[in-house]
Amino acid sequence: MTTTCKEEARRWVHRYAIGGAAFAALPLPTSAGLAALQTHMFGMIGEIYGESVGNMASAAAGGSFSVMGQGLRFLAQRAVGFVPVIGPVIKAGIAAAAIESIGHGIIAHFERKYPGKMFTRG
Repeated sequence: MTTTCKEEARRWVHRYAIGGAAFAALPLPTSAGLAALQTHMFGMIGEIYGESVGNMASAAAGGSFSVMGQGLRFLAQRAVGFVPVIGPVIKAGIAAAAIESIGHGIIAHFERKYPGKMFTRG
């Protein structure tokens, strides 16, 4: 069975989103952990497309994800404050949606560089 890089990357984005949602549901500070998870996802998608994402690019992406995470955390905390019983579910949903959208943005970047590239397991 042949798979495109886009299909393989989407599978991984869904996995990262599920992991991020589970992590966000924990009663812990999550923005640094989610930023690390998103940075790792960036590297994983790069590897799927056959690119090694360098340390500088990873650091830049991690900083961007961290800043964005702070804003999303603020929104999630507000949501939790309004509905304390289902707040953690809302927080997990926000994290999953953010990771999905970031992942699809990263995939779109690589698809512009390598449209329709076939995935080879390596």
